[in-house]
Amino acid sequence: MPRTLRSSRICNRRILRDALIAFALIASCGAFAAEPGLAESLLAGIAKTPPVSTPFVQVSYRGVLDRPLVVSGTLQWLGGDRMQRDIDKPFKETAKIGEGELSVQRGSGDVHRMPLARAPQAGAMLAGFRALLGGDVSALQQDFTLSAQGGSAHWVITLAPRTTQLKRQLVSIVIDGRAHEPRCLTVTDANGDSSITLVGAMAEAGLRSTAPLESALAARCRNSQ
Repeated sequence: MPRTLRSSRICNRRILRDALIAFALIASCGAFAAEPGLAESLLAGIAKTPPVSTPFVQVSYRGVLDRPLVVSGTLQWLGGDRMQRDIDKPFKETAKIGEGELSVQRGSGDVHRMPLARAPQAGAMLAGFRALLGGDVSALQQDFTLSAQGGSAHWVITLAPRTTQLKRQLVSIVIDGRAHEPRCLTVTDANGDSSITLVGAMAEAGLRSTAPLESALAARCRNSQ
């Protein structure tokens, strides 16, 4: 396979993976409404009804880069499996998921499409996030091990992959929140790369550095009020 084509497919799958995880962040907490105890008390009333839109800032830490990659824009959940991620800075890009397909357009360039069937692990994640949105804990637990801790001042939800396919891609997805709103989502990849995405009020507040240290940003997610 030509290197440019292989690189394009890897890039599209990374975009797909990131978009699906962002999908989870927008409306993640509804899944725990049926789980008694701590998670229920923390997350009551958080479930979202589409359409939902929120600003985001994503900071990616990749071994091949000298400094973190920062992008910002808007996430939208349009209902069902339809979502859209619009990057406004430092470039323009729109990624859409719906009807079994990912489409990506950079600026005014061509629209590139890829069937979700080409990325089975992403399909499993999408199925899991559908269960998440529908409050179906048993379905979500087919692919993820769930845990929750904390209180209203600061709660944390952790999704750890169960399946071999997902474990090849992910180590964990951790959502930090306050009261009724998620604030940060931290994704740790199996290859050692990671990303931290700020949403809502955290995203609106912006970054305190153009190249934030991962440890500093993680501490802000844990400690911000």
